[in-house]
Amino acid sequence: MRFRKLEKNTSGQESILPYKMKKNNIHFKCFVILLSMFLASCSILGISRERGIAAVQTPPEAPLLAEVLMHLQLDYVEPEKLDPESLLQGALTELGRMIPEVTVVPELQDKTLGPVLNISFKTEKTILPVSKIAGLYDLHISLQMLMKRLLEMNPQLTQLKIEQMFVRGILNQLDAYSVLLPKEIYNEFNINIGGQFAGVGLVVGTRDDQLTVIAPMDGSPAALAGMKPLDRIVAVDGEKTEHMTLDEILHRLRGNIGTPVTLSVLRKGHAKALRFELLR
Repeated sequence: MRFRKLEKNTSGQESILPYKMKKNNIHFKCFVILLSMFLASCSILGISRERGIAAVQTPPEAPLLAEVLMHLQLDYVEPEKLDPESLLQGALTELGRMIPEVTVVPELQDKTLGPVLNISFKTEKTILPVSKIAGLYDLHISLQMLMKRLLEMNPQLTQLKIEQMFVRGILNQLDAYSVLLPKEIYNEFNINIGGQFAGVGLVVGTRDDQLTVIAPMDGSPAALAGMKPLDRIVAVDGEKTEHMTLDEILHRLRGNIGTPVTLSVLRKGHAKALRFELLR
């Protein structure tokens, strides 16, 4: 949209215009006033009660989130499940699971401020007003605004990481089969087909929200090292698995043939974690 710059008359003299021109001028001034009021109202995206800081007017673009929501809108086989408030809750659940110090509680029926998200990060609290979430477009805009606020509150986060959390939560809310396959894991999958990558020979699953060995494969590096069923893998190469997804853990277990990987496991009857150094 293009606007013409208006030059203010500084001569101090009142211009005498024909009636028709005056009338048009009045209409134009009314239009400018209404436009200014509209733009001002659009710019008010949210204010923190505790900090009194206005939210950033323009939320960051979220191309990954937008693409996923577009595919859901066009291709998801059960469109009746695409309830935007339910998908919002899924995104917030995954956010809280991956970043426990961040809590976001939606109040979509607030009669005073309208729909808001109550955000807590450590000791900092803020309230983010959002538009009514009536569809996937509204969901996208609200999550964009939330992402911007999270990046302000915790600069250590990255936009891509937040987008991936939102997408995983949305897909988890829909069903157990729709997943986001990050580019690096997709590339690794293709390499695995070519035989250049290998794992450590473990069949694993989640038990009580912990990665658990179902069984080591006969003759595998894990079996030869002495790993057993019901061993709980708590760290891979020193990184705790507590807040990793299963795909992320499996990604770390695999690697080039002959490269080492260190697993820390908890086993019943042992007070401390056992350490296994395996060659893929």
